[in-house]
Amino acid sequence: MWNQLPERYGKWNSVWRCYRRWCAKGLWGYILARLNDEAPTDEALLILDASHMKVHQDATRTSQTSEDQLLGKTKGGRNTKLSAVVNAQGKAKHLVLVPGNQHDSKSAKETLGEALSGSTVLADKGYDTDEIRDFIEQHGGIVNIPPKSNRVEVLPYDKELGKKRPRIENFFCRIKSYRRVATRYDKLPETYLGFVTLSAIADWVLF
Repeated sequence: MWNQLPERYGKWNSVWRCYRRWCAKGLWGYILARLNDEAPTDEALLILDASHMKVHQDATRTSQTSEDQLLGKTKGGRNTKLSAVVNAQGKAKHLVLVPGNQHDSKSAKETLGEALSGSTVLADKGYDTDEIRDFIEQHGGIVNIPPKSNRVEVLPYDKELGKKRPRIENFFCRIKSYRRVATRYDKLPETYLGFVTLSAIADWVLF
């Protein structure tokens, strides 16, 4: 991709090195955070979920370990998983990259963060654990997660509010329209997450 850049942008290798430095410094995450800070959106609802991203074979040709690359082996081959939180409008607030074979609930706390005061957290049954529920409540949030069938105690769940959960699925669909997001070609997790975050920024600006 990089060596096909138009000449007006300069040498492709210089562009790549600049992009990689910005990824390492967290520039794209910073821009996404500023968009969230400045946009007049309703923060009373946060929707949490994760989605698999297929890994191309070229991304595995490196001396790094699968753990360092955040790659997981699943039935469909190598995968990376994107854990995300979106607001009520379906715009990304926080993105975390994890191995594809890691259960969604393992990255829930890191993805949500601690700024949950006054917010209702909506997620599917995969996130119904005591640990996640306690974490949300301890940080001032309200839990709206459907209880698993093996729950002994009766837990409250607003089904009407739960109908808004597809908004995060729609977010995943929009960013996966970018080929470099839908399929991971990058060997380095930070450069791949940079492209994913750029797509989330474009989703804020363009849609």
